[in-house]
This record gives sequence, C-alpha cells and structure tokens, in this order.
Amino acid sequence: MLFQDHRSHSICLYCLVGLLVLVLADCAGERPKPEPAPVGVAPPSAKRLREAISYYLGTNYKYGGASKDGVDCSGFVMKVYERAGMKVPRTSELQFESGEPIPKDALQYGDLVFFNKYCQSKYSHVKASIFSGWFSREAQPCHVGIYIGNGRFIHASASQGGVAISNLNQDAWKRSLIGVRRYLPDDS
Repeated sequence: MLFQDHRSHSICLYCLVGLLVLVLADCAGERPKPEPAPVGVAPPSAKRLREAISYYLGTNYKYGGASKDGVDCSGFVMKVYERAGMKVPRTSELQFESGEPIPKDALQYGDLVFFNKYCQSKYSHVKASIFSGWFSREAQPCHVGIYIGNGRFIHASASQGGVAISNLNQDAWKRSLIGVRRYLPDDS
C-alpha cells in the first residue's frame, strides 16, 4: 500500500510539474512547448533529465553562458546533464568526442545530436550534407542539442532567442546533422 501511495504522489507531482512548465512556457512567449513526459516507467536517469530540461525552459541565449541567466548550446547540454546528476564536457567538440557514437536511426530520448549548421566556415554545410561520409573526419560539431523524441530536439539557439525545440526533419537540420552521441546510462 505504501508503494502505491508513493507512486500516486509521484504521478501527481509529475502532472503538477508538467502543468507548471506549460504555464511558464506560455508566459515566455511563442517558444514551443515540450510534450508531457510519457506515462509509464522511464529509467531514473531519463526522469532526472526531463526535470532538468524543464528547469531550463525559457532560459535566454548567451554566448559562452552556462547558467539559468543564459546558456549557449553546449552550456545548456552540460548544465542539463549536470542538474540530472551526470557529467558531460563543456564544449560541443568535447561532447562529440566523449559520447558513445550512436547510429542516427537509433535515436533515443536524451541522446545528443550534433550539427555543423552554425559553424564559422561558409562551406561547413557542404561537408555535412552533400558529401557526408567522405568528409566525416573534417565535419566538426559547432551546435548541439538533446533529442526529446518524435523527431524533435531541444537546444539553446541564438536565432530563436534561447532554449527552443526544433524538428530534426526540417531540411536545414537534417542536412547539417553530423552525428549522435549517447551519455544516458541504460538503467532501465
């Protein structure tokens, strides 16, 4: 009976947190709202990651930022994982090098998705799109986000003013995706 009571309180808490996130996100303007956490049993690390992502919703973009006051893409990833109790390197390059490589068709919640969309080189998109595979060693990540399911990822975007949700199937993101890395442990 105690287990069932604890479980019902947890479900109520998740519902309350989800409602609060939706209300706060709505007040923040036209930033997309994440889908509520699925009902069912998720691994503890995924639950902690969802809570950490919720904490950073509405955070503004700040180049070099790694706090609730402002984050850049890799700072957002590092702080979300840190808040969820996991260590991830600070820069997108080190995050890309350190994570477990995952095939693009095996994406799971919490995987990091890497792009060269915002790289300084005006030809970087060519390396990752038209010739992907030929130049894979040259393709360096300069943008990173966290996959949240249903073909979507959350990231800190200067062009979108802060933490935002984007669709991986959007042409620009699809062409500039250069890799996926996994940091979430399989603690199911």
